[in-house]
Amino acid sequence: MAGVHVKPSNYQDFEPYCKWRIEEGRDTLEIQLHGFRKDQVRIQRSSLGSMTITGERRVDQSRWARFRKEIKVSKDCKTNEITAKLTGGVLYIFMPKKSKLPSSQDQVTEPGQNPENEQTNPEINQDNVTKNLAGAVENDDTTTRNAIMLLTDAVFRLKMRKKMGMNVALAVVFMVAFVIYKNRQPPRVEN
Repeated sequence: MAGVHVKPSNYQDFEPYCKWRIEEGRDTLEIQLHGFRKDQVRIQRSSLGSMTITGERRVDQSRWARFRKEIKVSKDCKTNEITAKLTGGVLYIFMPKKSKLPSSQDQVTEPGQNPENEQTNPEINQDNVTKNLAGAVENDDTTTRNAIMLLTDAVFRLKMRKKMGMNVALAVVFMVAFVIYKNRQPPRVEN
């Protein structure tokens, strides 16, 4: 069977280090993937507003390293303009934001004031107030998204630690049982 490549079943799952950069016009997710090439990484976007990043590469003759990362894409992201670049062992995923135009509902008025009779103050630009309020809400949304992603990562790591702990416990139990089996004395038979 020349030319047939069979992947071993010995996979080492890992959680890559990720960092978010929140900027005015876009969010950027940086994922540390040292040793990975572009053809070893895959990015899929779902219609449910999430993105899955996966990758696998050969570590040695019998082992493979792989990861799976799922993130929630912001509602204010231009999903058709998401781009990615793998450079220097870091995967950059650029997610441009939709531009926000202030609507008439976004206008801020003081209680008891009539907006039609309002005099304009040259020092306070209403558009800047609206932008600042929209930015504060956007920052809260981003903070919430980041907290959810950190919590999801922590839960995944705990699950992996639990799984690893169970494997270690089982190995210890088998080793103890083997030692007891090997050291047991055969019954003496007296004539």
